[in-house]
Amino acid sequence: KQWYQRRVAITAGNYTVKGRTERVKNNLNPVFGTGIEIPYVFEKQTFCKVRVIDDDSDGLSNDADNLGEAEFTLGQAVSKKTLELELVHRRWGPKGTVLVNASHTTSTKEIITLQFEGAHLDKKDTFGKSDPFLEIFKCTGGQAALVKRSEVCYNTLNPRWRPIEITSSQLCNGDENMKLLIKVYDYDEASSPDIIGSCYTTMKELKKVKKELVEWDLINEKKQAKKKNYKNSGKLKLLQCVSVKSYSFLDYIASGLQLNCMVAFDFTASNGHPNDPASLHHLNNQGVNQYTMAWTSIGQVIQDYDWDKLFPSYGFGGALPPNNQVSFEFALNANAQNPNCAGIEGVVSAYQMALQNVALSGPTNCAPIIRTATRYANSNATTPNGGLGYLILLILTDGQFTDMNQCVSAIKQATSSPMSIIIVGVGNADFSNMEYLDGDRTSQAHRERDIVQFVPFNKYAHNPTLLARELLAELPQQVEKYFTSRKIAPIGKKMH
Repeated sequence: KQWYQRRVAITAGNYTVKGRTERVKNNLNPVFGTGIEIPYVFEKQTFCKVRVIDDDSDGLSNDADNLGEAEFTLGQAVSKKTLELELVHRRWGPKGTVLVNASHTTSTKEIITLQFEGAHLDKKDTFGKSDPFLEIFKCTGGQAALVKRSEVCYNTLNPRWRPIEITSSQLCNGDENMKLLIKVYDYDEASSPDIIGSCYTTMKELKKVKKELVEWDLINEKKQAKKKNYKNSGKLKLLQCVSVKSYSFLDYIASGLQLNCMVAFDFTASNGHPNDPASLHHLNNQGVNQYTMAWTSIGQVIQDYDWDKLFPSYGFGGALPPNNQVSFEFALNANAQNPNCAGIEGVVSAYQMALQNVALSGPTNCAPIIRTATRYANSNATTPNGGLGYLILLILTDGQFTDMNQCVSAIKQATSSPMSIIIVGVGNADFSNMEYLDGDRTSQAHRERDIVQFVPFNKYAHNPTLLARELLAELPQQVEKYFTSRKIAPIGKKMH
């Protein structure tokens, strides 16, 4: 089974997802390594909720069971350091316990990239070698808290793990002398992992790799106690330790970062004919429907950061006059050379005009518009006034993408471009497969970074402000990660 934990912060009775951990497979006592940062305000009581989910899905469905929830205040977590809470299912009662470890993160803005490899590790598998992975713990207050877990390297005694990226605050609270514990395990799908060996180090020692060889003996204490001539259970070597400054989203905005938004409307026949009052494209007396409401909610926020207030606007899945040729990336204003619409109202007007001229058709193919947005983002990475540019692609759709594999491939390519993708599900269709595109809900092993956020419109239709907040919640972190990973500092600042 796959396990992952969700923590939800509560403010004035409203629940807001603050983060989700990684999934831990086949384990009734999972330890989660992904930290979740929550702002601490002394004079304000912040209520938090932890929800543990058992996910049996293959990543393509929304098959998940709520195992239980636990509530606490941020003040309790800060003062106690470690909270042991009872997990309670609202219907079935107590379902186990959860430990919440709280530590203060400093304001140090430093991203650490580490890469390790193992050499001559112990053989643990009967019919193979070993399937090693490593975990890094910071030792503070007499406890070892997991801060990072690597991927598994299968059937090898000499693994080389992918680079690990972590902030200095998460790794060692900004203290170069804090003791770090590294454990190397053999992964077993059917049972708990077997320890291969462990070692201790510090951030100060890790940084020596630039001038000298840094490696450690991996010690298995049980084997060491039994064997007189025991030396080690293999070696752990550090290949790189690179640190760069990390700037905040506001640092980039203050230096002139320009956000631009490209919007794409679903013109497939499943929406229903616009003249039918039951159609998702039907406009009420005020010229409003779910599509225009979703666009207006996000456009009102984005326009403040867009230097020219011109929004490239497209439709997909519609049959264009005069030959009823189906297109998956047509300009709403019918000007393929210049699809920009002036302001929020300009987009709405072009959309309303397109409804009168374009026949609804299909299928719901979105890979073409994602690729178009990627090209646009790359060509506008620098603005005419010399600043940095970043694109938000907003896709409004009434159903799941029919070209899902092509979309996954297009998104993978887009992760290396200055852009994010927001998908809004309009109507009451089954959007379970769309969750697969959202990096929070699936493994990121195949992507450079998480750039997709999916939100069902009906969940927030009653509150446009809350809708915009949910749609844009992950954008600051996505912007920060893009520029930091490419060592691009805000204009006028340096990364080193």
